[in-house]
Amino acid sequence: MSEEKKPEVTESTATQFIIVRDKSGKEFVCRITDLKDPSQLTEEEKKRCYENIEDAMKEME
Repeated sequence: MSEEKKPEVTESTATQFIIVRDKSGKEFVCRITDLKDPSQLTEEEKKRCYENIEDAMKEME
């Protein structure tokens, strides 16, 4: 069986994302540049956030 290749996390890629938690405790991984007051987020802006780090890293591949 082949070993699963994990994306390499470097200082530059790791600092582009932040984990945020909503009021219900659900965590999201978002680009730092996408962050703003949550009450002002549009539905389109919410779509640019990730539910977990694995999904965020897949897009970077």
